[in-house]
This record gives sequence, C-alpha cells and structure tokens, in this order.
Amino acid sequence: MKIGIDVSRYFDRSAGVGIYAANLLKSLGRVDPSNQYLAYSFFYNCLPDSLNDKQLIEEFVKDFPRLEFAQARASKKSLVKKWKAASMEKKEAMLGNPDIVHSTAYTLPQLFSSRLVVTVHDLSFLIFPQYHTSENYQWLFTNLMYLNSRRDVVKYFHVPEGKLEVVYLGVDKQYFEKMDAGPLIQSYGLEPGYLLCVSSIEPRKNFERIIRVFAQLVKQSQYEQLKLVCVGGQGWKNTNIFELVQELGLEEKVKFLGYVEQEKLPELLAGAHALLFPSLYEGFGLPVLEAMASGTPVIASNRGAIPEVAGNAASYADPQDVDSWRARMRELLEDKLLHATLIEQGMRRARQFSWERCARIALDTYKAVGNC
Repeated sequence: MKIGIDVSRYFDRSAGVGIYAANLLKSLGRVDPSNQYLAYSFFYNCLPDSLNDKQLIEEFVKDFPRLEFAQARASKKSLVKKWKAASMEKKEAMLGNPDIVHSTAYTLPQLFSSRLVVTVHDLSFLIFPQYHTSENYQWLFTNLMYLNSRRDVVKYFHVPEGKLEVVYLGVDKQYFEKMDAGPLIQSYGLEPGYLLCVSSIEPRKNFERIIRVFAQLVKQSQYEQLKLVCVGGQGWKNTNIFELVQELGLEEKVKFLGYVEQEKLPELLAGAHALLFPSLYEGFGLPVLEAMASGTPVIASNRGAIPEVAGNAASYADPQDVDSWRARMRELLEDKLLHATLIEQGMRRARQFSWERCARIALDTYKAVGNC
C-alpha cells in the first residue's frame, strides 16, 4: 500500500499534535518493512513557511528509504496557487495518489478515491468553547470529528464503536537519557530548581491560576528565589496572562521562553524541580510523560485524560482550586521523600509508553482500512 501521513503541524511547530505526527511517521519506518509512505509537510489548510525545509525533511528520510515527501520541491507561493485551484481529484494527485491518507491534525478532507484515517485528539472546543476564538471554533466545528475518548466519539458524532481505535502516544528515547542541563538553562538566565510549565499559552492551559498561586508562594521568604518558567508557543486569548504577570510584579520571576526546539526540552525538564500541568482539559498530555521520563516530578490536573496517562506516578490537584495547587506545590517543594518517590514512579510509568507501540496500532488500522 501507499500511505500518506500529514506531518504539516510539525513543520508548523504546532506542539503536541506535530510531535505526535512526526514520531508516528519515524516509528512506522522502524515497524513496517513493506509499505510505501508519503509525507505531507503541507496539508489542506496548513501550509507552513517551512514546508520545504531541507533539514526537517532530512530528519525523516535519512533512516526511512521507503519515504518520500509529496511536493517537497515546490515553492510555497506556487503550491498555494495550485492547491487552491485544484479539484478534489487533483488535490489527491498532488498528495501522490495514496491508497490511504492519515489526517493527524483537525482536518477532515474530502477524498476522491483514497481511504481516510483520522486521529482523534480532543474535543475542547465543544467542552470549553469560551477558551477558543470564534474563528478557531468555527473551523474546528466544520472540520473535526476529534474527541479524547471512544465514549465521546459515540456520544457527540454517533460514530460506530467498531470504527474507533484508542491509541496512546509515546515518549522519545532522548528524554530517558541523563542530561547536563547547566549550559542550556544558563543561556536562559536560569538556575536549576525552577518550576516548569510546558504548553501553548492559551486559556484552557490554566496559566492564570498557576501564576496567582506562584505569586502567593514567592511572598514567603523560603520561596522568594523560586522561578516559574513557561515553555510554549503563542496560542490565543492570552493577553490577560501577560498583563497579570506585570500586575503582580513578577516580571523577574516568571519567564516565558516561547517555542523551544524539541532537542532542548529534555534539558529544560531535567533542570526543573517539578513540572506543573494545570490544564482544564487534555486529550492526552504528552509533556506529563516527557517530564516523568526526564526524572522530573509532576503536579497535574485531575481532569480529562491526564490521570489515565499518569496513573499513580503524579501528584494531582483540582485545576480550578488555587488552595489545592498551593498545597501540592508546597508539598513537593518541601517533602524530599515525596519528590524522590515521584521521580522513581514517573520513570517507571513513562517506560510503558512507546512510539513503536503507537505505530503498530496505526499500522494495524491501515491494514484493516485497506482491506475494507
């Protein structure tokens, strides 16, 4: 079979969704000895400026001889022009006429003859519409059948259970390696022992509450040197988050590093005292596993899919209760035994998740779809 995989969000630096697509494709090269693969650095509505970035393309093809990139040599300008003018059948030809197309990120394309596999991530735009822009909501509503569980898919979209497969994400092996975080974190003006948040800056990620809890902590003398480091790209509806930092006088204590390349993230995690993951809703929560693999304890929201992913290897708090978060943060800052226990349990938990397992389930799905 010829299988097309959308990795456009990786080229567009779209955090977890892009990381999932990239690791899935790389792992398929290791677990599938026979099928031919096409990769898409652009995909319908996503046409990144870096769509023909030679370094990013080489990252995939160097160890994957049966992989090629569709339209990789085309300039963005000419590609956009051709794409907008193309019929459904011609769009499929531009994708390389695959037998199966795997849409990995919020797009449900109409196809002429190829079969379609769609990855289901979450349904936050329906559950928390107030945390999305109206444009984002409308686009997701018209394109999306993504949900974070089999039960939700059936409930909201009446998709037969037999057409669904639950797939857990994996952890890249680099996170398990012992890291010397010193040089990198010094380049950001940091010292080991900070609290770390990893996610895009948007309302659903609950930064405002964490900043308020942090502001209360650093008023106490034993925590006055503590820093909160936030890693992640610009999301939306986040002006109030940056204004709150200024209002509380925390400009020197709360650091926003923006998007950080994946190869740097293990070092930033290794230098942290703990990862804070207070999201109001997640379909998975990949940074939680990455922190655990890095030997960094996690305090996480007790909502959504996070408890299912982290099991008993994280400390949990109600994402809407500042007292709950303050208690959990103080506990992990002061209790050395708890800190060490969560490190051990977290690394054990993270080893249960692999991208190869994720790829094998995807491969089984392709085979089933191809035989329909």
